[in-house]
Amino acid sequence: MSAVIIGIDGGMGKWLKKHLEHLGFSVEGFDERRGDYPSIITRADLIVVSVPVGVTAEVIKFVVKHMRKDTALMEISSLKSGIHEEMIEASKKGFNALSVHPMFGPSVTSLEEKTVGVIPVSDIESEAIQTKALFPMASIVQVEPEKHDRLMSLILSLPYLVNLALAGTMMEEDLALMRKLSGTSFALQYTLLQSVAAESTSLVHALLSENSFLGESSEKFIKKFTEIVQKKGSTEEFEKLHLEIKGSMRRDTTYGRAHEIRQAAYDAIRPLLR
Repeated sequence: MSAVIIGIDGGMGKWLKKHLEHLGFSVEGFDERRGDYPSIITRADLIVVSVPVGVTAEVIKFVVKHMRKDTALMEISSLKSGIHEEMIEASKKGFNALSVHPMFGPSVTSLEEKTVGVIPVSDIESEAIQTKALFPMASIVQVEPEKHDRLMSLILSLPYLVNLALAGTMMEEDLALMRKLSGTSFALQYTLLQSVAAESTSLVHALLSENSFLGESSEKFIKKFTEIVQKKGSTEEFEKLHLEIKGSMRRDTTYGRAHEIRQAAYDAIRPLLR
């Protein structure tokens, strides 16, 4: 089996190369900008599109022109609006189209306890089976494209926005001293905001600018933030609001173990912060 990765020199592209080779694929990259011939695409059994969100749809259009009909096409974009539609068109033309979202970055060394989202294109059962074969140890979660992007505004885009803003708030502070003084909650938060600040500008900008649901999520966040600030002066009003938020969190089964999980995460990273 042979695979071609569009974007093989990127972080996920490099990870996918190692991963697919481990699965038994012979892997090569294709980049039109360096003069690669489309015949590379024609020879492959699997084409993987691993490029920035903003150019993924155009790359899919290009790739489909050069693929064999029995070739599988997989895209791994973190957002699906405009991209999923191109995958549907590819499926209509007879290509085996997989729209997935690996919920991890290129630093992972094992797929155990990792998740891959599968966004239905034409036959979700078949697509889920194929995705499991490509990511054998990961959990496969099915989600519709619009719901995927809306949830990604809360899972990816808004947390990046909030952590970037928090990092900006701390720009003039004594960071080394803050780190030494940090307790459980701040140590975890500090690790998050540092890692967000360390990401490539293009990735952060894409997460903040290309998710159409971020505006709505940001407005809800600002509204709730303002409400909390306003009600902190009244014990009764704040207690009512806090209980409301607690109640909503209890809908998730992990709520009862939250303190245990937080402590375990802190114990894991604390030696690294010294």
